[in-house]
Amino acid sequence: MTQLKIGDKVLHPVYGAGTLISIENRGTDGTTAKYYVIELVKGKGRLLTPVEKSEELGLRKPVEKRGRRELSQVFSGRPRRLAEDYRKRRGIIDQRLREGSYVEVGRVVRDLSWVERQGRATTGDRRLLQRAKESLAKELAASDAISEEEAMERIEAALAGRLSGKGDKGG
Repeated sequence: MTQLKIGDKVLHPVYGAGTLISIENRGTDGTTAKYYVIELVKGKGRLLTPVEKSEELGLRKPVEKRGRRELSQVFSGRPRRLAEDYRKRRGIIDQRLREGSYVEVGRVVRDLSWVERQGRATTGDRRLLQRAKESLAKELAASDAISEEEAMERIEAALAGRLSGKGDKGG
């Protein structure tokens, strides 16, 4: 991972978008460690993330505009067949969302949107889909300096025609 700088827009896969406002040394039990101090968007507070574990936790810069082509390809690709067992499906999807990659989040959105369009989505599936869409919207909003609502509208528009007529056996 490239070293983050103060002022960088960043994304945390659990807490969302924010701005790196400082790097501080904090200590406990006689040891000190460097922490990124991130101001979360919409006044949600501050997040301290250990610099040493930031990559492992999925902290990264938002996708750049030129990297969007891959997301567009994901949306237009064939949905993956999801596990029939809800517990197994949820575990796999949770893991994919925790990884934080915009491409993986995009795949989750695509796959669950397909399940929903087929009328097979459970209440839990719909919650996971909403969580994935919100994560993606936060990323696109941070990347394009737009509202999350506008980013969500763009996601919905991109999905609107892309999933019709596709099979559900893709990988």
